[in-house]
Amino acid sequence: MTGRPRHDWFQSDSDVVLTILKRNVPLDDCHVEISNENKITVKQGDEILFEGTLFSEVKNNDFTVQCTTAKIEIRLPKLIRHQRWNSLLSDGQGGAPTAPIAIPIPASSTPSITATTKKNWDAIEKEALKAEEDEKLEGDAAVNKMFQKIYADASDDVRRAMMKSYSESNGTVLSTNWNEISKKKTETQPPACMEYKKF
Repeated sequence: MTGRPRHDWFQSDSDVVLTILKRNVPLDDCHVEISNENKITVKQGDEILFEGTLFSEVKNNDFTVQCTTAKIEIRLPKLIRHQRWNSLLSDGQGGAPTAPIAIPIPASSTPSITATTKKNWDAIEKEALKAEEDEKLEGDAAVNKMFQKIYADASDDVRRAMMKSYSESNGTVLSTNWNEISKKKTETQPPACMEYKKF
């Protein structure tokens, strides 16, 4: 599957959920086919995003597809409920599921319990979007964001020093040293190639 998007999967007693990490795929452009031989093919237009023969049978006409800005999620109802799949595909490809995690039970208990953990895709999506936003910032915007972060994380003394030095120097000095800034007025210090004039 070289060159194809990464995928992940998990299972419950009743379903197998396949997640394909492909961003911004329109739902009407995402096509899922499951043959009678349990072969699944997921396409965006003519591009194959995922294909293989499933580990076991699913209800071919009862699956659901959901597309978000970060992923495609395909929920496949198991034909045999409570069957545990060892891998996503019959040839062992697709890896072990991200769940289930079996909870140990004392020997005296008879019922069996399994818990399913699910990745928080919303949190992953927010992180990816934040990283994209940070990458887009350049020049003054990047500098402003850096100063905003310094100010937000700073102590009261550092904030006072920043405000006093910046306002007194007409925006030419920004200091975080309150011990020094508190003792005197901060003079305007234009860059070496410029001259400060009052209007």
